[in-house]
Amino acid sequence: MRVLLISDIHGNYEALKAVIDKVGRFDDGLVLGDLVDYGPDPDTVIDLIKSLGFRVIKGNHDEAAALNIDCGCGEKTHAVSVYTRQKITLRKLSKNDLNWLRNLPYEAVISELDAVAVHASPKNKLYAYIYPWMGKEEIHRYIGEDVTSRYLLVGHTHYQFMEPITNELILLNPGSVGQPRDGDWRAAYALIDTSEGTVTMGRVKYDVSKVTKKLKEIVRNRKYLLLLSSILQNGNI
Repeated sequence: MRVLLISDIHGNYEALKAVIDKVGRFDDGLVLGDLVDYGPDPDTVIDLIKSLGFRVIKGNHDEAAALNIDCGCGEKTHAVSVYTRQKITLRKLSKNDLNWLRNLPYEAVISELDAVAVHASPKNKLYAYIYPWMGKEEIHRYIGEDVTSRYLLVGHTHYQFMEPITNELILLNPGSVGQPRDGDWRAAYALIDTSEGTVTMGRVKYDVSKVTKKLKEIVRNRKYLLLLSSILQNGNI
């Protein structure tokens, strides 16, 4: 069984489509949150994810759009998050889209993978940041004692990594599809093959210029446009 793991698409349809085309066949798909904000195409992202039958976990940006509340994101991208939510996300999404986001679960148990999936962390499902450079003791404080699965699947940081936390638990973040911030601009994903017993951490190139061109037609604030373009082109803030 081939299970595609993706996260943090952020309205970037071109990046999402590139991942789907690159992976080709997969038997199941899971999105670890944040389909919206920052990017120009939150509506078509949601349409494609629905059409392919992905299971979806709610992210902090999904919650912010659905409930019209603050996203609680980092200081460097907070203002542009608010701007794109108001100018893009909430203008493009239908009432049905927002209701769909509102009703997404905060957590899922993926029995086929022996995995628990959340957007951020088991103890703070929307807002905690678990980075690959953190020590295992610090990471364990975010995880707690209740996770007994083989894998803990998270997103949120836009960093792609896989790290054994204990002999029994592996922490896996597939990285960001639409806005990587770990120094590699290419769309990130992970593919678990249960038949082969393998985990592949993948990256794929896509047409960034097409996304930035769309943003230029919508984002009238030059400071925000330059920031968004820089993140897409360089893979960092």
